[in-house]
Amino acid sequence: MIDPGSAASLDEPPLHGGDVPGKVLILRWGGSAYDSLGGLLELTGRELAADGFERLGAEVARGGYAFALTMSGIGTDFRMPDGRLLWEAVQVPMFNWCCDHPCYFPTRHVIRSSYLLHGYVFPDHADYNIRHLNPNGAAYAVHMGIPPRGIFGDVPLPLASRNGRIVFSKSGKNTNEIEEAWRRRMPLVRDILFEAAETLFHRNTADFLPGLQQAAERRGLHLSGNSDLAIALLLDLDAYVRFRRAEMLVRTLLRYPVDVYGRGWDHIGWDGASARLLGPAPWADMLRQLPQYLGCLSMNPLVDLSTHDRVFFALAAGVPASSDSNEFSRSHMPEMEPYAFAFTRERIEQAIDALLSDPQAALERSEATWQTLSERFSMRYSARQIVQFIGLRSGNVRTAN
Repeated sequence: MIDPGSAASLDEPPLHGGDVPGKVLILRWGGSAYDSLGGLLELTGRELAADGFERLGAEVARGGYAFALTMSGIGTDFRMPDGRLLWEAVQVPMFNWCCDHPCYFPTRHVIRSSYLLHGYVFPDHADYNIRHLNPNGAAYAVHMGIPPRGIFGDVPLPLASRNGRIVFSKSGKNTNEIEEAWRRRMPLVRDILFEAAETLFHRNTADFLPGLQQAAERRGLHLSGNSDLAIALLLDLDAYVRFRRAEMLVRTLLRYPVDVYGRGWDHIGWDGASARLLGPAPWADMLRQLPQYLGCLSMNPLVDLSTHDRVFFALAAGVPASSDSNEFSRSHMPEMEPYAFAFTRERIEQAIDALLSDPQAALERSEATWQTLSERFSMRYSARQIVQFIGLRSGNVRTAN
């Protein structure tokens, strides 16, 4: 049996030969609004299985499990009748792989236990955890990664076999309704939110707390990054800025051949638009349809140090991705910068026009990017990183309180 904690290089984390490393318990919740989370865990499980792990969905029993894996906090706070955390009671490390900022379900991000590893899809969120919440001795950043190309069949498809359209999958919300709700808040909170929202529209996660603190301090309120009030206000701002950016994107897309999937877009005027509102679709259906598109439009969740999983999946499917430019894209995906944008109407139009004006060039740039990233940022690499971090479990504690 392979010990997940055996020494290996984090620059290239292999699992060296031998017998089955152990069993992995993967937690899924059928009631989640994001059925993609279950799909992403399934794909990650396949990568672990390819490295010799046995995936089981059975009841946790002492012994035999190398670790448990979940996304966005599902099951992290399970407790025994005597109040002990389940993972401590059965002595099984739990890797909680979160795709949202800690301001979402914050109680899951502050659990202090050497058996609970606070992992994040985006390094920006891991940095917030360790700087401001700091429940354990470490937080772990693991990119979602590029899935195996084989899940899409024989790709990339030739341009002649594609539908000539761009796909955008994102739920929306009428930001006028959010603003109206803010106006009914306590005047102090209302004014802080409106000022911070304007300041932060073009900024990223690392700037949100300082921006909030500056707006609050001008009104005599000094906030730490781990206070309940700061976390609650960050949640308001994170959601609002994301919805406002998405709204700008959709309004700009109306004259383009774009298929928009998701809820919350009924407040947009679709009559006479080239874009089509197709409503929500199961994640499996989206994967099946993705290779047929000319391009895939995405937006990062306010992060600077990684990219949305839709970009990684588009690259695997042989579909050029267009998303907002950040430090990660500029450093690791320079070939795709002609199709990257900032959140202004002009920059969004420039990116889409560049993709549609020469789709063959876009495809060639996309394939070159996939070749460059497919090893270092693969889902297999990410799965192996998780195994490496599990091996550090005994050091997942703070030296001092």
